[in-house]
Amino acid sequence: MAHTRTDGSAERPAAWSRALIAGSALLLVAGVASGCAGGDTTLDGSAGQGQGEIVVGAGDGAESRILAEIYAGALRSTGAPVVTDGGLGDRTAYLGQLDAGNVTLVPEFTGRLLRYYAPESAETEQDDVFEALSKALPQGLSISDFAAAEDRSALAVTSQTSGQLDLTTLDELVPSCSRSTAVLAPAFEADALPDLTGCTFAQTRTVADDAAAVGELAAPVSADGAVRVAGVTTASPDVSDADLVLLADDDHVFTAQNVVPLFRIGTLTEAQLKALNVVAGELTTADLADMIGQVRGGADSADVARVWLDAHL
Repeated sequence: MAHTRTDGSAERPAAWSRALIAGSALLLVAGVASGCAGGDTTLDGSAGQGQGEIVVGAGDGAESRILAEIYAGALRSTGAPVVTDGGLGDRTAYLGQLDAGNVTLVPEFTGRLLRYYAPESAETEQDDVFEALSKALPQGLSISDFAAAEDRSALAVTSQTSGQLDLTTLDELVPSCSRSTAVLAPAFEADALPDLTGCTFAQTRTVADDAAAVGELAAPVSADGAVRVAGVTTASPDVSDADLVLLADDDHVFTAQNVVPLFRIGTLTEAQLKALNVVAGELTTADLADMIGQVRGGADSADVARVWLDAHL
């Protein structure tokens, strides 16, 4: 697929637990300490060596293009020359461009990236996923802090159903599973459903997209307490715009999918790594869902990202 390359115009500190994870990753991944004193470092312990033009790559999806523009804008705020290279295809394609050195950084989601590099991994909680990912990365690649913004899988019901059945968590759904129908969007992590102990749905089917899954929830609760639940992802604008309750996943059945930058080691300076961490500290799931909705509605991803950057950087 053809892709486009465009030039742009114009901290919250990492959580303490993540600092411990990064320290662990430093020992396990690199095995050596950085020789630089102070400043931000990549997870292998090396300080940034940024030089020349930074190329931020993006896949074909709206979320990838928006996140690429946000990271590019944050890096430009340090005075660096930055361009975005969009429409690079699927994960395999744009990670290939990163590996080849044609791009410097790509936006990713922690859980999906972990399963790509370590398909047999079983971690689901966000800090465990982050730590496992830092160990699984190929030589020459690193990640910095992840954002609160996420696109994890969730089971959802209407607010009316939630109130009628006092249903707010996955555990509270279990007694109704055997009489209920789960309608799943394509991006939903269906493989995790067997891990929802005691829950086997009477029927499970996949529909075209999040909007179709949400639309299926209109059916009322039956006399025997059977419900319809939608398997969706949290950054979908179709989910954020609907009157839904996302059932709390206290046991981390579904894999964490936090936004994270993946980049080539030695290409970013300390100031640029700090700029990435500002994004991590500011970007929320609600922000991401809103921006995805705007781009899917026809807005330019660079323009949408610029509004967010102006408000948060």
